[in-house]
Amino acid sequence: MTENSQGIDDEVLIENLADIGLQGWWYKLLIFQKGFLGLSAEDRVLFLDLDIVITGPLDALVEHSERFCIASDINEKRYNSSVMCFTANQYSFIWDSFWVQKSWIVEQMHGDQDWIEYVFKDAVIYPKTLIKSYKIDLNAKTKYSFGRLGKLLRRHFQTFLPKGSVPYPHGVSIVLFHGKPDPKDVMNGPYDKYRQASWISEIYES
Repeated sequence: MTENSQGIDDEVLIENLADIGLQGWWYKLLIFQKGFLGLSAEDRVLFLDLDIVITGPLDALVEHSERFCIASDINEKRYNSSVMCFTANQYSFIWDSFWVQKSWIVEQMHGDQDWIEYVFKDAVIYPKTLIKSYKIDLNAKTKYSFGRLGKLLRRHFQTFLPKGSVPYPHGVSIVLFHGKPDPKDVMNGPYDKYRQASWISEIYES
């Protein structure tokens, strides 16, 4: 599902998003709408953001629990909606309650995952054995960043950028990216205080 289908391979089935006055990640809440894409109550939905990297089989994500499952955020007790798995039509109240007060919610909350967590607190959070954070779990960040001075030096002098590469996360289904850097930022070199991960380009090319 996207509002911009340019550059996507022809074999990918694209569902264009209708213009309903929403912006960015708020569109994700549409997947909870009853009857969305003609899905029935028998269908299990696995939702993935585009800015994640698939590093292993996805079966375990679907089979982990019959309940609503979601990735953890930087705070491991909070939700991150980059990866979600749920039974279609069962959680339509998430969309319905959002739509009737969308203006207030968009103004008061940072993003869709905040609303999901607000109205549904019983989701199963995926374990780190299935989904890891690039920033937190893969030792991607240089040990000493030296605050604003370090950021300025790394921006203007490559010698201050972190050395080495993040090892491939074997046994993990998804690597999650919280904000910057995005996968494309570290696939061919380091980004600010984060090391490169050359295996991302190999996955994208395969």
